[in-house]
Amino acid sequence: MARVSYPLIALVASFVCVASFAVSYSNFDVSSEYDPEQNSLKAIESGGSFSIVLDEYDQIWVYSEDRESSNASVMITLNGTIVNGTSAKWYDGFLISEDGERRYVPLTKLGPGAEGDYMFENDGASLLYLIDMGGMAASLWEQSSVQIMVVSCCLSPFLAMVGIIGLIRSSKSPKTGPKILVFDSNVGIPTTEEVFRSVNGISNDIVTADATPDPWKEESSEVEGMDEEVRDSTERVQLDEAAGDWQTWDEG
Repeated sequence: MARVSYPLIALVASFVCVASFAVSYSNFDVSSEYDPEQNSLKAIESGGSFSIVLDEYDQIWVYSEDRESSNASVMITLNGTIVNGTSAKWYDGFLISEDGERRYVPLTKLGPGAEGDYMFENDGASLLYLIDMGGMAASLWEQSSVQIMVVSCCLSPFLAMVGIIGLIRSSKSPKTGPKILVFDSNVGIPTTEEVFRSVNGISNDIVTADATPDPWKEESSEVEGMDEEVRDSTERVQLDEAAGDWQTWDEG
């Protein structure tokens, strides 16, 4: 029972994690957190600039509205020297306005590890937004629904794998049920030795061959020999008496 119970428990726990993720996601509403118009360090218009001091842990991403990203451009300088940020990849997250009508894509990323006084200049034609990604992530992590979703995502695959492997192993293991002993009612109640041999599958031939000699066997043989001697002596006495009686009858 124990070999089967722990895989089932793991699968049930995995299902609970999936259900918890679904419930938390349904209650997860951070539209304002992902809206650059409401959650940005600075909105830089075309031809404008913005100066900010960063430490080694800050992460600043520059976003532009998706429809105008082709006309967007930003120049980053540190003490008058142009700094090339990290180009955004296809898998980098996009942001959506609170009403869901506008989509924003990242243009470039700066940090972590970029310390100094930086100048961001909008030399394109579209509006740019500076987003503190480290602060946004910290704000999201403070929400219990986000924590539940992260824990559920980590535990659910692990528990499901443990449950599936456990079921496969338990299905391959030999199933040994209780042994049923059947004895002949005409023989009587079996002895402890007979029950032991039946449970362990020991043949009677092996037991007979290896059995300890009967301590009463020799004494029984001696008694039988004595009985034979007494019987022979009695027969001889009876024959002698019969012979004596015949002689007395013959002489008379």
